[in-house]
Amino acid sequence: MEQEQILRELGKMRDWNSFATSLLQQYVSKGDLSDRQWDAAERTITKVRQKADNREKNTRSVDVSRIKTLLETAKVKKPVFRAAELAFSLAPSNGKNSGAVYIKRGPDYQGKIMTGQFVPVSSCHTSTADAVVRVAANPRGEAVQHGKATGRCSCCGRELTDPISIEMGIGPICANNWGL
Repeated sequence: MEQEQILRELGKMRDWNSFATSLLQQYVSKGDLSDRQWDAAERTITKVRQKADNREKNTRSVDVSRIKTLLETAKVKKPVFRAAELAFSLAPSNGKNSGAVYIKRGPDYQGKIMTGQFVPVSSCHTSTADAVVRVAANPRGEAVQHGKATGRCSCCGRELTDPISIEMGIGPICANNWGL
């Protein structure tokens, strides 16, 4: 990559990437960068492009209204809905992502659904986007599958012991609290 192109790409990143800002300031003050700095800049640009490509590839349009309704109407303090190895929760109403639904796979944050789009993080598991679409289309059915597969309630995560609860994928208290 040519130096002029590297400088243009770093310029595009300067508002959100402190390393790019630092390199540009170094270039302005000294009139050049060292060979190692040019190489580091090029690696950074390549990494940013790869992350953007991965994010774009995994971005999906999603009608999350059914999951949001479940989360918003649940009679519990901090509702978390579990299905397809994922956990869905509401973003805080006073935060910058108000109205979004956050998604985790185990302890790992996978991304958010906002304005009808699943927006994954760069480290998002490859199967997450498809699972999000599947759960959004049929939350109840996916909850049942989750309960049967894991033996845990899709709403509270507790172990299901009653055969009827295992069949439903949800315990009786959660079924009442979540309106399922």
